[in-house]
Parts: sequence; structure tokens; C-alpha cells
Amino acid sequence: MKIWLVSIFEQTPVDKVFSTRFLSIASEAISRGHEVTFWGSTFKHNTKVQRYPETTVIDYEKNYRLHFVKSIGYKKNISLKRLFSHALLGKKIINEMTKAERPDVILLAFPPISVAYEVTTWANKNQIPIVMDIIDPWPTLFEHAMPNWLKPLNGLMFYMPRRRVRDSLKKVTMLTSISQQYLDWSVQFHNVTRKERLYPAADFDAIRTHIINAAPLDLPKKKLNIIYAGSLASSYDINTILSAAHVLSSDSQIHFYVAGAGPQENKILDYTKHHTNLTFLGRLAKDVLLQYYAHCQLGMTQHIKGATQSVTYKIFDLLSAGLPILNSLESEMREIILNNKVGLHNVPGDVTGLVNNILRFRENPDMLQEYVDNSLKIALKVGNSKVIYKRFVDLLEEQWR
Repeated sequence: MKIWLVSIFEQTPVDKVFSTRFLSIASEAISRGHEVTFWGSTFKHNTKVQRYPETTVIDYEKNYRLHFVKSIGYKKNISLKRLFSHALLGKKIINEMTKAERPDVILLAFPPISVAYEVTTWANKNQIPIVMDIIDPWPTLFEHAMPNWLKPLNGLMFYMPRRRVRDSLKKVTMLTSISQQYLDWSVQFHNVTRKERLYPAADFDAIRTHIINAAPLDLPKKKLNIIYAGSLASSYDINTILSAAHVLSSDSQIHFYVAGAGPQENKILDYTKHHTNLTFLGRLAKDVLLQYYAHCQLGMTQHIKGATQSVTYKIFDLLSAGLPILNSLESEMREIILNNKVGLHNVPGDVTGLVNNILRFRENPDMLQEYVDNSLKIALKVGNSKVIYKRFVDLLEEQWR
């Protein structure tokens, strides 16, 4: 079977990453003897650099081709240039697809909207089954990000994007998503008959191997080392993390680590000028990040009020590393964390709540160990890539049959 995977924001094999959703699906499909073509962009969204100057096709390994389509770069996540880049990329991808041998099935990551619209339209026209996988709720995410004075115009400004989401959903054979929350969200546009939630899984065995064999870091031993690793964009509540660190700065047995990159870096750097209980690590390679996970006892996922994320990619990375989570995301992720006793929750922006949760773990080592054990169990049960991505390929094979 010939499978096309289309994902514009996904990390790729040439990016030398540990594992991602679509890369894991590709590996599983290839192991079953299928031919996989991964369609992506020359522009790497998370670092804002071009992988290649022009459209580039790479036969990465047997039965695995990478097709990077030339895309215009942009610097800001919310900008007209980004919208133009996506719109043009959608057209260019179809031009490239038209030249290629037709696949038996397509798995398409959503968003961006323009690419989804073009690819679903093309697949429908050519009678190719297509499964769309919802990663983020566009355009709702941007509607929420609009300043209050502009929100009365949301209906007008987002009319066309919403219409294109609806049109795309009408053309898909099946819908998958990283959360039930996003599947429910999609119904406002069109109720796809067949849909399934498949969490953003982590490679449990690989992470455990790295954690167990991680070389010790030359760092002071503390009772509680806490790490935040991820984006430093505006929807992530770095202020609350820094405020909690400040409140706990007199406790010599608690240390914070922040890894990542983004517009809030300067806040963190400014904090470290006046405090010694937080270390800013910047952007780390995955293997180095796992060394820090091995050094830490808790992970953090702190989001601002109104954040639209449902179940983040970070949750099963942290749980697979044996790190209970200090969470503030008011979503399906909160239910996973609380119902399975794999972390504690604080209201977004609640510094006192976050501090109290940290101190609960600080003062109750038996509770911490219980939550560590629970974390490993739930990661293996519902967040293990070997289970989740086998199911994904099963679904693709069903579309083909």
C-alpha cells in the first residue's frame, strides 16, 4: 500500500529528533511493508529557518520518501505573512502531488487550514481515502487570541477560514485527533461519521532506556528538581512559574529548570540575574533534555487562562520519564492527570496553588513515589507510541480495503 503522510509542522527525520507522531506512524507502516511518502515544508516552523532553499525530494530509506515543498518563511506565528505562506504552500503541494504516483490513502495533519482544504479537495476529486488528524483547533485558537476590541469582528474575519474547515471535514473519510475535546470541537463545522481519539503518544521504551542509562549531570543534589520544557510563547504561563520559584527561593532543596525558546526568554534571564534557584537551559536536543528529566522529580505544564490546548505532546513524554505533572491546563489533560493520580492541578495564574502543590510533593515523599509509579503505568497503558501508532496504521489499512 502507498501511504502519503502530510504534515507541515511535524518534525522530520532530517531534523534528527527523537520521535514524533507522524514519524512513528511512518515507521510502523514501513515495518508492515507499506511505501510511505512524507510531505512537508522546506520551512521549519519551530525554529523559523529553511531546511532547504528549494523543493527537495529525499529517498531517506527503503520505502520511505521525504518530499519537502518550498515554502515562504515567516517570523511571527500570528501574522499576515504566515497566512500567505500557508495559502501558497497549499497550492504548491497540490502541484507537486499532481506529478506523483497516486497513493492508496492519505493521512493529513490539521492545521493549517489552507493546506487541509487544498489536500482534501484534491483527494476527494481523485477518489483517494483521506484521514484528517486534528492537532490544533484552528481558527478557534486565533479567535481567542484576538484583542478584546477586535473580537466583535471575529465572525467577519474568520468566516472564510471556518467555511474552509467545514468544507475540508465534509471531504474526509475519517477523523482522528489527539483528544476527544478536539473531536467534539469539530462537530460545530461538520459531524464526520467515523472518528477516533488517539493521544499524542511517546516512545515509552526509548524514553525509559534513556532515563535509566542517562549519564549523571554534574548538578547539586536537591530533594525536588522541577522542570518546564517546551515553548516560551505567550500562551504558556511563564510568569506563574517564575513567581512560584520566587516564593520558594529560600528553600535550598527545591530547584527549577526551564528548557525552551520563545519570546518570554528575557523574563527568565532577568529572573536568573537575581535568583539562584532557577536554571535556564535554552533549547535542548532531545537526548540532553532526557538527561535533565532523569535528574528531576517533577514536570510542569503551565498555561494561561483560556488556552485552547487539550492534550499536549508533553504529557506522555513527562509521564514516560516518571515525572508527575504540575498542570494548569483546563482541558481534557486535567482529567487525565487528576483521575489517574499522575500530578496535581492549579488554576491558571494561581501562584499560591502551584506553590502548595510543589510543597505537597516536597513534604510527602511516599506520595511522590506513588505518583511516579502511576505515571509510568498510565504512560504505558494509554500513551505508548507502540500501541497508539499501530492503531493508526490499522485505520489506514482499513481505508484502503
